[in-house]
Amino acid sequence: MPARGSKQRVPNRFERVTLDVLDADVPPGDALHSETPTRFLEDASKSVVSENDSPDLPFRYSLNPYRGCEHGCSYCYARPTHEYLGYDAGLDFESRIVVKRDAPELFAKWLRRPKYACEPVVMSGVTDPYQPCERRYGVTRECLKVAAGCGQPMSLITKNALITRDLDVLSEMAERRLVRAAVSLTTLDAGLARRMEPRTSTPPARLRTIRELTDAGVPVRVMTAP
Repeated sequence: MPARGSKQRVPNRFERVTLDVLDADVPPGDALHSETPTRFLEDASKSVVSENDSPDLPFRYSLNPYRGCEHGCSYCYARPTHEYLGYDAGLDFESRIVVKRDAPELFAKWLRRPKYACEPVVMSGVTDPYQPCERRYGVTRECLKVAAGCGQPMSLITKNALITRDLDVLSEMAERRLVRAAVSLTTLDAGLARRMEPRTSTPPARLRTIRELTDAGVPVRVMTAP
């Protein structure tokens, strides 16, 4: 089983009581972290599209099908968001994944608002819409199908080759200038990538993804940070 990106359970800043585990109680090496099981939790949100007015972000609306991310990137800026759910930003962020099963229906409802003025929606501004569990749940794909049916422009951000599964939908949207993708490619060093991003697609797989998206007519940007 791949290792985890986080090596610890960090205290939740909103919790008044914390539990410290003595080193003597922790298995040697990376055993505790690599064997931490992933749990998928149901989401009961009544809305799915977030709005921001930050001058630092180039978009107004975003849709996150999942909260938490299996990729477990050590540098992920979204980790502290898990604390709002009562989890920690370390191991919990990558092993307690909240699934928004109702996202396609909520998205369709949001698009049907009488006074909605169409503008792009980003998937995802926080966690990866194509993290491994998307293969199982398909929430991102269903949201894209809603967007395609409504003529809604979308921008996708991912570091997972799973996005190519949806080339049928994406290529059709690209013909109508409704979609673009950004693929995160932090390094070409497979060993370094596995340490920083333990459960993502390998660098060669991401290069192939960029090529396949481009060949399908989907505009692609490459993100090289951090």
